[in-house]
Amino acid sequence: MSDTTSPDWIRVENNSAERMQLVGACTVRLQRTTRSRPWVLLPVWLALGVLLGWLFDEEGLLAGVNGQVLTIFALLICGLQFLVMRLKMKRLAADLPATFSLALEEEGVVIDTQLGYSHIPWSALQGIECNSGGALIYQKGYRAFFVPRRSFADDADFSAWLRSVESSSGLKASASPPLPLSLPEKRGLRALEDLAQNLKAGLLFALFHSKAVASLRVSILQIVLLQALGLLIGLVYDLYMVGLDGSLNAYALPYQSFSVLCVLLCAWAVSNCSTLQGRISAAVLALLASGLVIQAPMLLAFALLQSTPAAQYLEALNGIVLVWMALVSIVALVRTLELSADQRMGAVLGVSFMYVVALSLNLGQVRLWVPDYSRQENANATNRWEATTDEGVLYAQPALLERALAAIRPGRAGVPELYLLALGGYGAQDVFRREVESVEALFAERFNTQGRSVVLLNNPATVQERPVASTIALQRTLSDIGRKMNREEDVLFLFMTSHGAADHHFSLDLWPFRFGELTPQSLRAALDEAGIQNRVIVVSACYSGGFVEPLQDAHTLVMTASRADRNSHGCSHAADWTFFGKAYFDEALRQSHSFTAAFEQARQSVERREKEEGLEASEPQISVGSAIQPLLNTLEKTGARGL
Repeated sequence: MSDTTSPDWIRVENNSAERMQLVGACTVRLQRTTRSRPWVLLPVWLALGVLLGWLFDEEGLLAGVNGQVLTIFALLICGLQFLVMRLKMKRLAADLPATFSLALEEEGVVIDTQLGYSHIPWSALQGIECNSGGALIYQKGYRAFFVPRRSFADDADFSAWLRSVESSSGLKASASPPLPLSLPEKRGLRALEDLAQNLKAGLLFALFHSKAVASLRVSILQIVLLQALGLLIGLVYDLYMVGLDGSLNAYALPYQSFSVLCVLLCAWAVSNCSTLQGRISAAVLALLASGLVIQAPMLLAFALLQSTPAAQYLEALNGIVLVWMALVSIVALVRTLELSADQRMGAVLGVSFMYVVALSLNLGQVRLWVPDYSRQENANATNRWEATTDEGVLYAQPALLERALAAIRPGRAGVPELYLLALGGYGAQDVFRREVESVEALFAERFNTQGRSVVLLNNPATVQERPVASTIALQRTLSDIGRKMNREEDVLFLFMTSHGAADHHFSLDLWPFRFGELTPQSLRAALDEAGIQNRVIVVSACYSGGFVEPLQDAHTLVMTASRADRNSHGCSHAADWTFFGKAYFDEALRQSHSFTAAFEQARQSVERREKEEGLEASEPQISVGSAIQPLLNTLEKTGARGL
């Protein structure tokens, strides 16, 4: 046998990543021969996650668990399976020789390892794959060896050696062009030229073009410039949508930074599956450039179509764009990092986690430029609250309450009638005023409650017109209604809307006054003390489900806008209704006189709206007493008009 130190022998050293590549390549060839499809497990697990999400969804067979969490769990299972596979491959790679010598002879390839010499005939070679790192040479029996370029003096020697292997074996090497990873020599205008080149590469990635990788110009500066350009495009879009009369939202910058962190983590994680771990910067550039090239025209389309009939299709278009961007990201990582077939599942999992995290945190919904409400609010704030500090309020309020109570007509014997008490508790937001006044008008129209309704309202604009909603005013009003109604046959409809707290305190707030606390227990005590037997109670507030259990009994129908541990939605100053208020009063009760049927319709409407807007489900609650249902049926049949 020849001396391995002679020039005909090549000294080869394979690092751990290259030995992993050998194991992966042989595994892929084995899978192709046996027609094994490990990729099938990914859609299987994803489908299982979606199925479990539906089963545990509020409309599914089970409830109480977020389906999004289960989808993430399915991705984690896929990731665990991929990790186990990689660990097995690492154990196999560890058994491969890290160093050996080889020489080309007339009959074949001679390899010298610590275990001795082995001779591989040219006829035993089955394929040659060449990448930027070196040449991967396959043998029969699902074996292979890797010869890196660094084993030669220069690329010319490597190319000459590879041509000798091709000539002797009769095989043709399949080669991929190396990726230019050098930093730009100059800054300034050169940096802008590189930026234009990277945007071109992003366009090629978006079109799934095979030459996209060769167009990249990699540097840290280019990553910064692409991210800055993305922020600028987002800012221009927000300016167009909001107008110049807005303000910069500094709180959006951490969200934007977190989105970049997601890209960095994705590129880092996937590059660890590759033999080219030094290409993290290139992978980040590929993701940012392709995403920017897709996102910019889509934002332009959204801006132009927002106020057109085509706006109804924007949500579907957004879904298509997200799928497109995800596929482009996967292909970009595969080509940039030269991932082999066994490594590509890492790209799928990395991109999937990146998009799941971004969508879960609603990163795309945080805007840099937002409407500036403070100008109008500051201009009106002084005038708005001056009304509550006027001395005349102290004298007007007792008279306003007495006048409202005096206007309540007594019930008529033998005629079931409905009494309304509508209470708006929070004075700083007009949505609660609009709700109680709209409910007052609705019940007068639909349930003939003129002369049997009272509104208690905390709002600076009405302190000289209506009695405020304090605990004392509530107790006095309930007591007066209890005296005037026929307790056996009449029904009180009590509607309360305001903010609520996690400890189930209902907000009664009107600056600068300080009102007593209203809790489920104190409300129950006031109703009992007033002697009101038949009650329909609607509480629209966050955490209002905490009122159900303390108020429920056989003669009471209780409905709340949320579960005891959930927020309700829609209580913005500019809104006409809260989510539940609009669904129950403005929609359902305009179509039906049945309070329970209207609740079911409203519950479904609220659920749909919350899903469309990506909000946590509030889960409105209801409790129907057995004794009040027949009386409600009678009111429904007569149209609740006191006929």
